[in-house]
Amino acid sequence: MLIQSDYHIHASFYRVKRETDDPGPTAAEQVAAARAAGSVYVGVLEHCNASSKHPFYCLEELSNEYYSPGFPAENVFLGVEADLNDDGSDFCGQAGREKLQLHYVTGSVHCSPEKISSIEEYLAWEHRCIINALKYNPNVDIIGHPFGEGKRWVKSGDIACWHWGLIPENYLEDILHLASETGKALEINRGDFDDPVYMDFLRKMRDSNIIFEVGSDAHIPGNCVKAAVRTQKLDELGFKKENHWRIHR
Repeated sequence: MLIQSDYHIHASFYRVKRETDDPGPTAAEQVAAARAAGSVYVGVLEHCNASSKHPFYCLEELSNEYYSPGFPAENVFLGVEADLNDDGSDFCGQAGREKLQLHYVTGSVHCSPEKISSIEEYLAWEHRCIINALKYNPNVDIIGHPFGEGKRWVKSGDIACWHWGLIPENYLEDILHLASETGKALEINRGDFDDPVYMDFLRKMRDSNIIFEVGSDAHIPGNCVKAAVRTQKLDELGFKKENHWRIHR
């Protein structure tokens, strides 16, 4: 049986916000919510990208909270969700990782129809970012929510519905091959369990003994329970505990 863990929990208190916005949860508040949701191993993080909402000093403040006296750090780890570039580099980098004293880096792609209007172009771009990160970026430990942005093109009206069948098969095969070869983890972060292509992708992950990580992607405490749902589904699919990513320190 898989031990429940969640390494993708946002401490969004540290984002830049308008004065009228909700302040968002701190790292300690998110750890408490993750514990209440049943997660034994917990990772708190925030975004690192070009957005004005996520300047680097916000990550420094998050790091300061984590390393402050009295923080509940047992089986709790500090990470970052760093956006990936075309060449596979990430916005945090090794220097940022060292400065923040991070335990891990999740490399993700975030995109929208405002940036790339065509779903085909978006898929090609995410594929390129992930492949290059797997090949060339030793700073990234986890590939965050592969192709997790597709539903944005439904909301914009550019496609009728999102499904994994829109992703070229060779894109998925490339990612599986390189994840297996490099030993980097792929994150299970979306609830597309009714999608047959996605389920086939998960079974191939399982059968290839690819390292996997589970993330709720919770930005509010109430969403930490999503890790339990995803972990249970992977248990039912027969994912092996020895391939379940975790930090040893």
